Amino acid sequence: MKHLNFHIPSLLPSKFPSLREVLGVGSSLYPSKFPSLWEGLGVGFFLFGTLTASAQQPIGMDNPAAAVSQKPADFVLPGSATTRSVQMGKKVFEVADQTDTRRVYRDQVKADKCFIVISKQEYRLYVYEVVGKDTLLVAHYPVCLSKVRGNKQRVGDMKTPECTPRNPFHISQIQPASSWKHDFKDGRGNIPSYGAWFMRLVTPGHSGIVIHGSTSNESSVPGRDSEGCIRLRDDDIKHLKENYARVGTRVIIKSDFDKNNCDPYPFEQRAWKAAKDFRHPINGYTLLPGARFVKQQ
Repeated sequence: MKHLNFHIPSLLPSKFPSLREVLGVGSSLYPSKFPSLWEGLGVGFFLFGTLTASAQQPIGMDNPAAAVSQKPADFVLPGSATTRSVQMGKKVFEVADQTDTRRVYRDQVKADKCFIVISKQEYRLYVYEVVGKDTLLVAHYPVCLSKVRGNKQRVGDMKTPECTPRNPFHISQIQPASSWKHDFKDGRGNIPSYGAWFMRLVTPGHSGIVIHGSTSNESSVPGRDSEGCIRLRDDDIKHLKENYARVGTRVIIKSDFDKNNCDPYPFEQRAWKAAKDFRHPINGYTLLPGARFVKQQ
């Protein structure tokens, strides 16, 4: 059994001097007994190490340009008819050929206590709820992100903007969009594109970044095919709006490349550990029991 390496700086970046400053919403996201990130290292190290100790649940891979191989696998995982090879950096894994789907962990939540974290490396949108001094995983959805990786620099660069927990984006407007159309310049013309809801984000330095549905493009979720917005499946954008998203909801979009802002945050590690049957994704494919490390390239 191979063990996976991870980097302490990527878990606890020194530029975040205080746990209470993370996400800019006070100490409620972290136990007050941890006055600093580095003093909380023991808890973060243990929880992250628990998730990454073996290749059965690999997590926090550090190559954002990883690609899914279409080469068929030569064995079958429990409960799955097929497998596929997934390359992350120089490591290759065999995982169940099961595309990531929506998963809800908590039924009763207070929407005004929820916030969103979008992971570019995982093609996943997470919803968390602040409950007292803790943060709990509420739900997650697969997403489609920008065609081009990296932080947005200019109009038309086909990139999704990124932010940090210190300076999150937020939803400024939610509009019904079932009848709205868009021309993707792919020969299909002006077609329905956004699902039921259009959630505009405030992204300083850029405009036009939205969380929306994927009418006419559902097969792109999860994946990298948008012009910079965040696409959900049409049923998922409805579920997100009905249950969690509000004007003012904070949205954190992690980095593609910056190791200080792409791996799971300490509060995420704790929330995942507490969530029942949580499975980590690799490039939009859910890791089920039996996923294994295959080889080092």
